[in-house]
Amino acid sequence: MNFEEAKNTLRDRYVAAGLILSDEHKNALYFKDAHGRGPIELLEGEISKYQDFEGRRAQYSVAPVEVSMLSMKYREHAIRPTDIDRRFSSFSRDISLTFGANGDLKPYVQISLCSEDYLNFFRFHDGYLPYSIMRMQRPFIRRGERSSMIDNLVRPLTIKVFNLNSSSIDEARKLSDGIIDSALFSAACLKDITIDLQTEWPRRGPHIEPFRFEESPEGSELPLPHALYNPDLVRFYIRGCSASDPVVQFLSFYQVLEYFFLTTSDEQLYTKLSARLRDPHFSAIPRNLDLLIQDTLDHKRESDETEMLKLVLQRYVNEPDVIKYITSYEAYLKDQLYTKKRSVFGEESQVSLQPGHIIGGLSRRIKLIRNALIHSSDRHERKDRYVPTKANEQLIEKEVPLVEFLAERVIISTAQSL
Repeated sequence: MNFEEAKNTLRDRYVAAGLILSDEHKNALYFKDAHGRGPIELLEGEISKYQDFEGRRAQYSVAPVEVSMLSMKYREHAIRPTDIDRRFSSFSRDISLTFGANGDLKPYVQISLCSEDYLNFFRFHDGYLPYSIMRMQRPFIRRGERSSMIDNLVRPLTIKVFNLNSSSIDEARKLSDGIIDSALFSAACLKDITIDLQTEWPRRGPHIEPFRFEESPEGSELPLPHALYNPDLVRFYIRGCSASDPVVQFLSFYQVLEYFFLTTSDEQLYTKLSARLRDPHFSAIPRNLDLLIQDTLDHKRESDETEMLKLVLQRYVNEPDVIKYITSYEAYLKDQLYTKKRSVFGEESQVSLQPGHIIGGLSRRIKLIRNALIHSSDRHERKDRYVPTKANEQLIEKEVPLVEFLAERVIISTAQSL
């Protein structure tokens, strides 16, 4: 590709993307956005760098995800801070972190703004280009001043791995995966900077209303609460509502349900023992005392946490309400999330909406997910385990609303009247 071909490619691709070509010179292009703001300049230097990169493009692949460029010697992958307010406040976009020595031909890692090669590689990528065009057309980004095209492109932070010296792209991917994970751990451990690897470019999709089982009241005036709610449960519930991490949300709402495990389980035992003691045939002879002892031992053996959860839901949650909620939620999702048999962290799960059956199946599913989130044991019998990947977090995110609903029902059912 010569200079003229590079310029023509840049011109045609940006016009096709929605920019307006306002002027063209031998060594430069000038654009305006869809609102007429500009000019956005594509000058000789930037065109030449694009031309140069196109001569080297063939050595790179989009791998292993759409925001990563990979060759046998080099990888550059978009990252994002996991907590901008707390952990990333001291990490300026101008700062560069380097892990290892630059110059000894061994692999080393750098965290900084993306390279110009990265920008040129993704300049017209299906995910990146609309992202950049959308940014250019925001009035608070550009107010009509003269600016260069490269300054208007989205320039993410990236993690770069140099000197991979692999014999294949697949080997480079595996090697760089391990190096990146180690560098991210070091950044968190040594600098208190937590970073997440991006997997895709942000995309503007249709607005989807969040699921609501019951409509929120309109206006700013709300009725005075006519019940006293357990303050411990309220704290767990508020933590779940305020968290952005679906795992924290799920576990916070689960703790509301867990709060009454022992109380509800013991009450079942008290009922059984009381019935024996009230029997007119009961007397304090060894045979009858043995029955009391056996009831207590059987209760301890049978009272696993799944059974305890089932008892809590049976006592504090109205079964028809749960059936109605699941029916509405699955209709919103357009998916039989609960009522169709599917594998959840390696175990089959299906919830029947038949009265008398729903609470048991639901208890097993909630406990299954809770165990997967809590336990990361490498025991051989574990079929699968939770690791914080985007796919797993999306799975948990779908499970949160129902657990939140159940937590609300328990809080309301255990409240005291004013």
